Amino acid sequence: MAFIDKNTCGLWIVDVQERLFPHIDRSCEILEQICYSLQAAHLLQMPIVVTEQVPEKLGQTVQPISDRLPEGQMTYSKTAFSGFHDPVIRDAVEKMAVETWILVGIEAHICVLQTAKDLLAANKHVVVLNDAVSSRSLFDFSTAMGELRDCGVRISSCETVLYELIRDAGSDVFKKLFPLMKEHA
Repeated sequence: MAFIDKNTCGLWIVDVQERLFPHIDRSCEILEQICYSLQAAHLLQMPIVVTEQVPEKLGQTVQPISDRLPEGQMTYSKTAFSGFHDPVIRDAVEKMAVETWILVGIEAHICVLQTAKDLLAANKHVVVLNDAVSSRSLFDFSTAMGELRDCGVRISSCETVLYELIRDAGSDVFKKLFPLMKEHA
């Protein structure tokens, strides 16, 4: 896979919801990395998709994330485990000029995995940030990472991908993101 390009890349936040998130392995660290990814994507003006799995049962997107969403950001409700399987979400996503989707969220072995597989089937590139996804069980998480890689998903980390999107410390993009990166360090 070539370098990812901020101009053809989007961030997809998968189902980080109130009733399930407290049971997720490494939830504090995962939340920090998701918020970092979200803030960077917003500063880079990348498209952002946010999904919620049956929110009437699992609750809304957790407050630290919803507080950082760009004004007017749409949140999509779904019952399908794959966000891309839902026809309303698929239609919205297909209208975006995104070739590569960066996935973060929960649960790695269910909704993240199935969304990634459907995106691959639609000829999209997929990057999963292993420090910004998790499951209730470490075993399910690690199994998902292996399966995702076997399917052709790139497994990376928040900082690796962010620096790849920037590409040059002398660029205006780097100067714009440096305060966020410094705060996160």
